[in-house]
Amino acid sequence: MTDEEFISDVERYKNMLFRLACNNTGDISCCDDIVQEVFLKYLKCRKSFPDEESKKFWLIRVTINKCRDHTSLFWNKRRCELDSNAEYREAVSADEKIALREALKKLSPKYRDAVFLYYYEGYTAQQTASILKVSTSAVTSRLQRAREKLKQYLE
Repeated sequence: MTDEEFISDVERYKNMLFRLACNNTGDISCCDDIVQEVFLKYLKCRKSFPDEESKKFWLIRVTINKCRDHTSLFWNKRRCELDSNAEYREAVSADEKIALREALKKLSPKYRDAVFLYYYEGYTAQQTASILKVSTSAVTSRLQRAREKLKQYLE
């Protein structure tokens, strides 16, 4: 892979991976670090991908794994959130969007990943299953359960 190809891939996928990291961690301050780690791993792996879609799936999968690593760290399990992101929340969205974001944080990672890939990134259930390495029926089940839980949280 040439430098130009790598830079092109970074520009193409960085925003999507950042959103995915924010969705998974709920911590905006660590998302840049996670995305950098993903691209560093991508640069080091020297793996050849048959097409762009498989490269994108690989990057998404690595981002999800890095987010899980981040959230399982000792320090991240024992921290309390300050209102430092309050300004960001007020500037970005209305009350309904904030409520939805807070409800999404309450979902377990397996439901949150499925919701993010299906609704926010526009993947089909089959593509989401391929990325998450589960069956298509597992994805549709996760989406259904996530919708039910979100409905409960938002009522």
